[in-house]
Amino acid sequence: MKYIIAAFFCFAMSYGHAQQDSVNSSPLKFIGDKEYAFYTQGNDPALVLIAELNNYPSPKVVLEKQKQLGLNATQKTQVQTIQTEMTRKLKEMGNFLIVEQTKLNKLFETNKINEGSLIYHTNKIGALEGEMRNAYLKAYLRTRDILTSQQLKKYQSLKNANK
Repeated sequence: MKYIIAAFFCFAMSYGHAQQDSVNSSPLKFIGDKEYAFYTQGNDPALVLIAELNNYPSPKVVLEKQKQLGLNATQKTQVQTIQTEMTRKLKEMGNFLIVEQTKLNKLFETNKINEGSLIYHTNKIGALEGEMRNAYLKAYLRTRDILTSQQLKKYQSLKNANK
């Protein structure tokens, strides 16, 4: 239990520091810099590629381009709610992933790992990563449902203009 609390404290301290300095380096030797940034900042482009390739709009980009897309007040509020919930869920799953990775590392570090605990922790990590992907894709799906067909066409043209 002490180790979990220490892991949370370590994460909280490093997360705050990373936010201030915009440094993406991982303070944990067993989590790479990119993976750590994905866990703490929720910005894994690989998890949204399937949505983006099929014209499901990013709630963040929709909010950034709201004037060009002609969002009305209701749409803006709905997309903001989606973005807020997605961000909350990504941070929550990222925190859980860091804790699970920390537990798994501790088992290896102390030579207390066995096949049963390995299966348990890797399956839990996989489920958490799936939850993270679900949070992204659900947000894209819900955002698409809010936009009109003309707004979706405009979104696509804006996206293509930025390539």
